[in-house]
Amino acid sequence: MHAPGSVEPTVRRALVRLVTPIVWRVPGHGARKLYGFALAEQGSRIDLLQAAHRTPSLARRALYLRHALDETRHTGMFWRRSTELRLAEGSAPFSPPVADTEDLFERLGERRFLAFVHRGEQRGRGDTRTQALFAAIIDDEHRHERYTRELLVELVGGERAARAELRRAALWEAWRLWRRAGRTVAGAIYTLAMIAIYCVAGPIAALASRLTRRRSSWQLAAPSAQVASAAGQAPTVAPPTATTPLRKASRR
Repeated sequence: MHAPGSVEPTVRRALVRLVTPIVWRVPGHGARKLYGFALAEQGSRIDLLQAAHRTPSLARRALYLRHALDETRHTGMFWRRSTELRLAEGSAPFSPPVADTEDLFERLGERRFLAFVHRGEQRGRGDTRTQALFAAIIDDEHRHERYTRELLVELVGGERAARAELRRAALWEAWRLWRRAGRTVAGAIYTLAMIAIYCVAGPIAALASRLTRRRSSWQLAAPSAQVASAAGQAPTVAPPTATTPLRKASRR
């Protein structure tokens, strides 16, 4: 975690402010981004409901449930705005967001889960109406940041331990992102490899098929009598002639 006023967060914020308006003007990007936010909020809702079910504290359960209700409302807001943008572009809207869960509370434990949620309460900005949407949500996000930080400090026993837990959550988040990127890169490499194999093997297979058809058009000579006899075929019997004696059947 960086100290307040450090250089790196300041540079990052400056870059975000510079690039964000350009990115949101890319056709179709705003609707996809908002739909991605809706999916993220839906996944967060599931994680928070699981946390409310598993936490031993009734007070924390109430806070998790309130947070889950906020995430449910945010999911609908992001999806509706995404639908408006898609319809304005003449495209079909995305389907209602259905997210899965990684069972973060069970995998990370309550302390690390709180640190993860605290770090995740950040969002972007877009056009005027989208900015108004974020303005309506930003109070909830600030409240989420405050209560998760307060609960984290309470659980770990102090501010210093909370900062250490946030650093560990950041490392875990980076590792998760690296694994996801690795799967994406591996999929792209596999696709390119299959295309290369097809491009190489296709002409070879076509040439082999052409040579096979050419060889199958050759005619073999008819086998001779000796060869046919050796192969177990019955020899051809010549028809009887006038000089061939014939035996008559005896009569009683």
